[in-house]
Amino acid sequence: MILAGRDLAIEEFTAALAGNVPEARAILISGARGSGKTVLLTEFRELALEAGWIDLRMHTSSTSLVEELRGQAIAHLRELDPEAETSRLTSARISSLSASRDIVQRYDGEGEVLSTVLDRLAQLADEDGGGLLITLDELQSVDRDQLHALTQHVQDLIGSGHAVAFIAAGVRPGVDALLDHERTTFLRRAHRIEVGSVDVGTAAETIRMTIADTTRSITPEAAVLAGEISCGYPYLIQLIGSKAWQRSGDADTIEIEDVRASRDAVVAAMIKNVHGPALRGLSPRKREYLHAMLEDEGPSAVGDIARRMGIDPRNQSTYRERLIEEELIRPAGRGFVEFSLPYLADALHHEARTGVGADVEPDRGVRRSHRGRRGPRP
Repeated sequence: MILAGRDLAIEEFTAALAGNVPEARAILISGARGSGKTVLLTEFRELALEAGWIDLRMHTSSTSLVEELRGQAIAHLRELDPEAETSRLTSARISSLSASRDIVQRYDGEGEVLSTVLDRLAQLADEDGGGLLITLDELQSVDRDQLHALTQHVQDLIGSGHAVAFIAAGVRPGVDALLDHERTTFLRRAHRIEVGSVDVGTAAETIRMTIADTTRSITPEAAVLAGEISCGYPYLIQLIGSKAWQRSGDADTIEIEDVRASRDAVVAAMIKNVHGPALRGLSPRKREYLHAMLEDEGPSAVGDIARRMGIDPRNQSTYRERLIEEELIRPAGRGFVEFSLPYLADALHHEARTGVGADVEPDRGVRRSHRGRRGPRP
């Protein structure tokens, strides 16, 4: 895996794991869809595991984050705690010098409260020179009360002097809304990392380096064009590299023609997987605002947008602010806005031609299922 433009974040977290900047062990990663949040979180997790830390991975789909935390902690304690299994004398016969003992599993059942379980696991991690890493992806989907209960346990562990890191990642608008909640003080104090696009040169070098690690290569011109098509957007960097690789077939070198021929498929995938879901739930007025921007090749003047929509220029600010919050547009200088993600204009043009929610590339053709080709089961 090649990481583009994340050097500083990785260096800071490495130092935090080593104890040089322990206050940087609480991290909140946010960014737009497809900007590489999960990739960075995964890299942090790998760094922690290499440093001997214990990984407790939470899931927003859990019925209870606290119960999931308890279950994972106990699973680790059963393997790591030398006192997880004890024995006790149940009977003895002096005449025959024989005795009977029962094996007791300390972590069976609900006997140990969560705070005790976590404290014991953190103690064992400390003794091994590591710590506890608790991670949570898709933060915007979490129940706020569950999040508060989870972070309360994290704070208790930190207050007890244990080495603990907490990393959460989520889409920026959802994360911002979550931080407005009065019970998310811990997250507000966390080290905030905003991930986004990288410059086109870095994107081109990332693609070149990724391919250079294989038996193939890519020409300098093809790498530059691939970087330009990606616009430095992480999801597109991966996508254009993958499509060009497929397009080149068995050739040893990926040529500029392979990259150029992959552009339409890349844009179609961006529209379907990123822009489609974002546009589907828009109100008619916000959608009209975006379509009013299509008349401009570059940034749009908010006064021109209002005129095209037939509204007072002062009233357009409501739609403008909401679309900025939803990361569909961004400010582009005083009185101007522009689309915030690559190929959003293409998505809107597609929507105008085919209707809201229409597939980008409808599948055609009929073929038999592989299921029908299998022989009878033995």
